[in-house]
Amino acid sequence: MRATTSITDQPISRGADDRLQSRRYAETLANFIQESDTPLTVGLQGEWGTGKTSMMYMLRELLEVKDVATSWVNTWEYSMFRGAKETTPAVLRGMLEKLKESCVEKGTWSNSDEANQKVRKIGRFIGNLANQAVRKQVGLDVLAAAGGEADAELATEISFIKEQINEVIRDLIRDSNYNRVVFFVDDLDRIPPTDAVEVLEALKNMFDVPNCIYVLAIDYDVVVKGLESKFGKKTEENEREFRSFFDKIIQVPFSMPTGTYDISQLLEDKLSQMGIAIPSDQKDAYTNVVKNTVGFNPRSLKRF
Repeated sequence: MRATTSITDQPISRGADDRLQSRRYAETLANFIQESDTPLTVGLQGEWGTGKTSMMYMLRELLEVKDVATSWVNTWEYSMFRGAKETTPAVLRGMLEKLKESCVEKGTWSNSDEANQKVRKIGRFIGNLANQAVRKQVGLDVLAAAGGEADAELATEISFIKEQINEVIRDLIRDSNYNRVVFFVDDLDRIPPTDAVEVLEALKNMFDVPNCIYVLAIDYDVVVKGLESKFGKKTEENEREFRSFFDKIIQVPFSMPTGTYDISQLLEDKLSQMGIAIPSDQKDAYTNVVKNTVGFNPRSLKRF
């Protein structure tokens, strides 16, 4: 039989496929998320390819059996073929739409007209904010902070949206066995940094409501570039301002534990897929060569 000549770079979708022995971290995070006060934002921080999406999939799998409603959005997909000022509204609407889809699939979403009307109303109001942002060529965060009578009306709209989101979440928990909602926001570091910053600020302004936890996959060094228009190029002197922005939005930063990954099983598994068997007496030698050349980044190992 012809051996495979390459492998795909796909995240794992369940804990049973974990080859890096990282599930223990997902279990600890899942327990923390289930028991913590809300609202709360957890940031899974790491370079591209360090397993952030895989960690989120394992978290979702663990949480969905613990009376937790979930919603998953991939920001990169929502940014494709959209203008810069349209990405954030699309992501925000997507968060609620994906929550509804997830709950409908499990039979836990209210079929009442009131519940569905609230979701549609939120979508219309978010779309209205997007139109204003496009007309003024500024971001939603700037609109929310601006002064003047027109912008006071805008602030009222944002407050209304937040209250409507709060009601949707509150009604969902009241009418089901859920005790909280977890929103997974993936690939923030794959969209333009300025868009990623706007999404973060919009989440803080509109979705920061009780019973909700947000898990963000983010590469700080990439997204931080979106703050340069506010603070200038990042230097040792203004590093604190950049960090303060993220500290305000992300209460629990979690650095991907690449240094503790057990790459030997992943290496053996991937080489086996290509028809290459590592002799039992040389497994440590193979692993050490990879550790000291490629390193612990799973994507780099797959590329190797």
